[in-house]
Amino acid sequence: MKFALLKDERIEATKGAKGICPSCGSELIARCGEIKIHHWAHKKKCDDHWWENETEWHRNWKNQFPSELQERIHKDESDEKHIADVKTSSGWTIEFQHSAISREERDSRDNFYNKLIWIVDGTRRKTDIKQFDNLMYDASTHFCNCKISNEPLILRIFSGYWLERFRLNQEWGSSKSLVLFDFGKSEVSYRDKYSSNKDLWLIHPSKDRTYITSFSKDSFIEMMNSSHSDEVYKMLLNPIKTKLIEEAEQEEKRIQTLAKPVRQRIGYIIGILRNRKEQEEWFDEFDEFDIKVASKILNNYVEALIRQGYSDEDIEFRLDGKKNNAIIQHKWTAWTDSMER
Repeated sequence: MKFALLKDERIEATKGAKGICPSCGSELIARCGEIKIHHWAHKKKCDDHWWENETEWHRNWKNQFPSELQERIHKDESDEKHIADVKTSSGWTIEFQHSAISREERDSRDNFYNKLIWIVDGTRRKTDIKQFDNLMYDASTHFCNCKISNEPLILRIFSGYWLERFRLNQEWGSSKSLVLFDFGKSEVSYRDKYSSNKDLWLIHPSKDRTYITSFSKDSFIEMMNSSHSDEVYKMLLNPIKTKLIEEAEQEEKRIQTLAKPVRQRIGYIIGILRNRKEQEEWFDEFDEFDIKVASKILNNYVEALIRQGYSDEDIEFRLDGKKNNAIIQHKWTAWTDSMER
């Protein structure tokens, strides 16, 4: 804790000083060693269960904002109160999170603060930056056009190996508040022959895809310290929302007007399955064949490929593979199971 109260005045920790916690009112002791940053420590555990020890990373971030905006008490309608790391003049709360946090506590803070932005330390685990680098590399080499915007940079990533193993996304992807990751001094490559360690990163999940965008740390600090802090939210999310609407409209149009070669391949596969029922009925292997079920499964398969960014040519190629699958499968249920997977 950076500030304590003494005679209703906020004071920083100095050797031998004493104060009280602005949240729980208990006595604080100044810790002013040579290794750790100077801070206030509780004599007993703080009643505010959201309170936690802060790191140098935590303090450095808070010091980017005027002292009067740091460690402000926030109360809700029921008079529950907590200390916000930073509270801007526009009413935004900024929480700097280094340590692990449970989903329940994170959700509680999301609900407690009306306007909340998380800055999460992406350097706490050595594996996090490696996983993020792998994710960015996967996006840059993916068969789909994952870079959907250069200014601002927006990458689109579908479910895959690296996204499913990216722990920061697993831990923070469901937060209803804005979450920005700080990877410290680690450089992140995201444009051809370009890398930077001066950005914050937003990872924004949306149904069957995830969007990644960056925002300059300096710009974020400057805007949150000004009367334009509301613009940060709009600048980060509005371009993504616009792309979501555009992509949804384009995908729906493609689904409603499937290219002729795609429709032909669907019909050809259904024909193979029908013939197998007629030719092998005495084995009962395809006796349960249902043309409506086959048509629905194949159309769902094509729709899924469209929503994952596959071109018509890619879909035709994959349907050719499914044609062979229809020839070699021994049972109707085996075919339906494999297609549904």
